[in-house]
Amino acid sequence: MTNLHDIERVDHSKYRLIGRSVLSYRFIAPYDSEPYIGDIKKITDDTKGVVFFAKVTDLTHDSNFADTRWDTRVYAEKFYGLGEDVFITVDAVPLGFVDNADGKFHKPRTIPSKFSRVEDPDADDFRFLTEQMGEIEVGLMRSGQDVIRDVAVRIPSKVLPQHMGVFATTGMGKSNFMKTFCASCMNERKFGLLIVDPHGEYVSGGRSSIGEPTGGLVHYTAGREGLAIFTIRPETDRKKYGMNRLWIEYDDFKIGDLSILYDLSAAQHEIVEAFSGVGGSEVINFFRTVDPEIFPIRDPAAAGVLEGSLAWKIRNSMGGPVRVIKSHIENIVNGNSAFFRSRGSSISEIIGNLHEDRVVLIDIPDMSERSELFVLSIITRMIMERHRSEARGFGIDERREHTHQVLITIEEAQRVLASGGSSTQVFRECAMEGRKFGVGLCVITQQPKNVDPKVLAQINTFVVMGLGDRGDRDIIIGSAKQDLSKMEIEIQTLDRGEAIISTIGIPFPVSTRIHKFEDYIAGLNRQTRSSISEGLEGRF
Repeated sequence: MTNLHDIERVDHSKYRLIGRSVLSYRFIAPYDSEPYIGDIKKITDDTKGVVFFAKVTDLTHDSNFADTRWDTRVYAEKFYGLGEDVFITVDAVPLGFVDNADGKFHKPRTIPSKFSRVEDPDADDFRFLTEQMGEIEVGLMRSGQDVIRDVAVRIPSKVLPQHMGVFATTGMGKSNFMKTFCASCMNERKFGLLIVDPHGEYVSGGRSSIGEPTGGLVHYTAGREGLAIFTIRPETDRKKYGMNRLWIEYDDFKIGDLSILYDLSAAQHEIVEAFSGVGGSEVINFFRTVDPEIFPIRDPAAAGVLEGSLAWKIRNSMGGPVRVIKSHIENIVNGNSAFFRSRGSSISEIIGNLHEDRVVLIDIPDMSERSELFVLSIITRMIMERHRSEARGFGIDERREHTHQVLITIEEAQRVLASGGSSTQVFRECAMEGRKFGVGLCVITQQPKNVDPKVLAQINTFVVMGLGDRGDRDIIIGSAKQDLSKMEIEIQTLDRGEAIISTIGIPFPVSTRIHKFEDYIAGLNRQTRSSISEGLEGRF
């Protein structure tokens, strides 16, 4: 029988680096230890005077026996007793190292000395990371199954208007993340954040996908100044929560908005193009009164159609396409009568609140998906128009200094940013050009593989919350600005409320336990009350 040498369980120095390269580390752990995918390990290299950090990516049973079938034989406890000839081989991806000489974090351009100690880090080891974190707090750093409670994960606000993606399978905690993100934005006031909510879950909460009661943004009372709500709810609700009435007027509408809401034929697109420069009120009034049966107009003069009039623009159109456009416009007017009217708009006020770095919530409960897209497309277009106008006359550097920063959220983004789509021009323009004018997109989807890769390539911040589909994981791994290729197993095995956050503002992708929204805002509310109490005590 092979002589097995006992391992002293308290001797962590038994965790020693045994390979492999700059791109992949390997070490062994006792066979009955409990390493987890996603564990972050500290590798102390006393020879070089640096501390390396690595993340566990794979685990395998292993031994020192020459027989490759050693683990297929049953030896019961006699074989599997204490010893270091049977162990777990741990593969890890290097994150980088901290040089003891300057205390700075560096990319992994060298390799730790062989047999360097492998240990669990503590919060103090991540001082270099906390110094590089941003302002928008969303959770705590996670290492495998454990949470490092003194290391908060905060996304840099300066990178968020350069587009953010939230990728989450149903039930993984997307709504909780977004409300936590909103609360942090309300607290910090670094940029404007626009959210259109057709389900009413952001205002006062409701129930999660697993049936738990949830809170809403109005419950973050200490940050209420950072929130502006525009709603279609009755006056009693508006007074209760301090909400504004939402209105969009006919002139906010452009006929090109139809292409976002409906699949148009070539003939219908020609009609839309003919009215591209016409005001919304004029277009709506024309199509609500037009008789499609008279098209095409064989004799414009006899029909009393003046050259240059709206009827003249489409005089050669067939009645069928005109009838469809008429029906679409009537549906828009009638289906959105709760907030769509001939005169009086809230959009200037909405943009004003965004430019004051508030979270602006468009609350349209029980409205249709088409109504949601209608509101979102109009506001997005008008934000882009305003920012383009304000940017004229400034150079690139001056533009950054003078431009307001706004982030626009798109739920189920694959609806309007799908591959090969051509009908959602306003959102595509925002994705491709928005960052030049201080306008970013927060792209939220369960199906990243159905989002145009050109759009994904523009995203600088990835929040990945569990993706069971291999195709979705491949797309994310291929699109992220940081290397996620060795973290596929971790992404696949993320639990509810866990995320991997990758952004250009943080040196490596950070595994995160997202704050529970209700607990997070309770803490923020207590902090504010404590600060006020201390201030009052100091006056007397």
